[in-house]
Amino acid sequence: MKEERFVTVKTFNFPADATIVQTYMEMRGIEIYMRNLVSNRLAYTLGDIEMQVKQSDYEKAIEALIEGGFAKPEDFQ
Repeated sequence: MKEERFVTVKTFNFPADATIVQTYMEMRGIEIYMRNLVSNRLAYTLGDIEMQVKQSDYEKAIEALIEGGFAKPEDFQ
């Protein structure tokens, strides 16, 4: 079976924002991977935290982000 590629669907500046949206997406059944997110509280990551989803979940993820108020349709044009 071929490994599915992950693509960036949204970028965050603050870890707290990323965590809230991550929980929301997982509740919707969308598997995500947070790229560049450091979970060590002493090493704060600011900027360029990429929320990635499986390529097959990309459209579903966009819908969920818009529905949840985390993004606007024009963010994806």
